[in-house]
Order: sequence, then structure tokens, then C-alpha cells
Amino acid sequence: MPTRTLSITAVELIPGNTLRKSLVFQNGDTTDSIFIKQERAEVPTVSASDHDHRIGPGGSMSLNFGTDGKETTQARWTGVASANTPRIAYFETEDIVR
Repeated sequence: MPTRTLSITAVELIPGNTLRKSLVFQNGDTTDSIFIKQERAEVPTVSASDHDHRIGPGGSMSLNFGTDGKETTQARWTGVASANTPRIAYFETEDIVR
């Protein structure tokens, strides 16, 4: 699973991908939350007051093509930390054989 640290400045977590079938985000921090948002805007707008999902300490969130739909699963996602520099991990699957 790729990982990265977040800060209180919004960043792109993962770009959109039309081949994506599933996606999992996991907050590796034990004290700080992470806020994530499905974005269409060029500049990330995610914040503690404008987000789609809050992933609490040690929590995770998964998206699946079959249950959550194509648009949500294949979207571009951005994130921001509630405080400090928590580590977020993600995993995606694609509908392609390489």
C-alpha cells in the first residue's frame, strides 16, 4: 500500500482513474483525523468543514464499483489532516491485466 503524510494544507491523494474498480483509504495515525473529498475543482478545496468523509484515527474507508458506483470509485480524491502530519495509505484495483 502506498502511504504519505498529510498536513493541514489540502492535497491530491489520488488522481481520477477510469479503470479503477475499488479504492481503500486507511488512516495510520492513532490521534489525528483525516478529511477526504471527491474533487472536480483543479485546486483542492477539502477542509475540516468541507469534506465528504472523515476518517478517524486508525479508521478506513473503502469504495467499490458495484456498491458505490462508477463516478465515486473512479473519481479524483483530495485530503487534509485535522492536525499534525498523520499518515494515510491507499490501495486501488483496476479492471486491466498488465
